[in-house]
Amino acid sequence: MAVSVNAPVDTLIDAVNVHLEVGNWSQVVDLTAALYGAALEQGDAQLAELVQDLHWIANDALAHPLHGVMVVQP
Repeated sequence: MAVSVNAPVDTLIDAVNVHLEVGNWSQVVDLTAALYGAALEQGDAQLAELVQDLHWIANDALAHPLHGVMVVQP
């Protein structure tokens, strides 16, 4: 069985996706902070930059919640 050297990053990405799907922004903030560090540890600056953007988007969603907005599923 092959073991991915990206296992911690892959696990964090999966967790972020789960919480994004349900709109759990506080968990997204926490997980993206950890994912950012893991991406930097692996030397993946591009992923770290994208994760940092997502982190700030999640922070903004917490600071400025949309009340009464319905999200339409495709």
